[in-house]
Parts: sequence; C-alpha cells; structure tokens
Amino acid sequence: MRSFSRLTVMGLVISVFLILAPLAQADTQRARSAPNGDIATTSSSGALSNRDKDQDFNTLTQADKGSLFYSVFNQADFGQTVHVSVVLDGPGTAQDATLVDEDVALGPSCPQDGSLCTDGEQGRFEFKVRQKDWPAGTYSLSVTGSASETATAVSTFTVAYK
Repeated sequence: MRSFSRLTVMGLVISVFLILAPLAQADTQRARSAPNGDIATTSSSGALSNRDKDQDFNTLTQADKGSLFYSVFNQADFGQTVHVSVVLDGPGTAQDATLVDEDVALGPSCPQDGSLCTDGEQGRFEFKVRQKDWPAGTYSLSVTGSASETATAVSTFTVAYK
C-alpha cells in the first residue's frame, strides 16, 4: 500500500509539471546593445491557451488567448531617457500596430549590494484570436530601446486555422 501511495503522489507531481510547463513556453528573444551593453530588451510572444492541442505555444488558432510581453532596461551606470518602441507586425496590415512609442526616464537604479545598475520599463498585452480579426500567418513583436546605444529584440508567433 505504501508503494502505491508513493507512485500515486509521484504520478500527480509529474502530471502537474507536464500541465504547467507548456504555459510558460513562448518565443522569447533578448538583445543587448553594443559595445557597452547599456540597453537590454526582451520580446516574448506566444499562446496562453492550447486550443489546437499541438503543444506548440508559438502557434495560435481560433479562440486561443495570446500574450505579448516587452521590457527595456537601462543597464548603464548613469540615468538616461530611453525611447521605447513596441511594434506588432503581421501578414497584411490587419493587426499591424505600434503598441508603445514613448520616451521614458530610466535609472540608474543601483542595488545596495553593488551589482549592476538597472531600471526598466515593461508591459504585457493579451488578446484572443478570432479568424475575422487575425489573418493566418506569421506575426512579429519588435521591441527597441534607444538612448546612448540601441537594442532590438524580435519574437514571433503564428496564427493558423484548420
């Protein structure tokens, strides 16, 4: 009986990991400016649901929920105004949009432990795929931070219908 309980608990733990693991997956790309690495950007796009049951969270279909995440960080040891641009580009122009286009005063925000100074701007957009609004094809999310240096990260996702 004791080994049956252990197997049951182990099975439940493995099931929870298998269920939760795909939820964290998406196309996430990071970039760091050159030559000094003053600006760091992150672009992440993917599905929050899995309607097509293909376990590919970079592919969305009818009624899937999607998420677009961006971050821009000033990693310089001085404060600066950073121009943040977040652009969604898809097939045709139906969902092409500039989601963020603003100047943000960032940093430095230096931790007490003496590690790298960082201050950032980040955000997330959620959406639901509907065939009339989201044409099939590949979409890209470009995140750019421009100040003393420039960094751009681009992630992609695909909308496909049966």
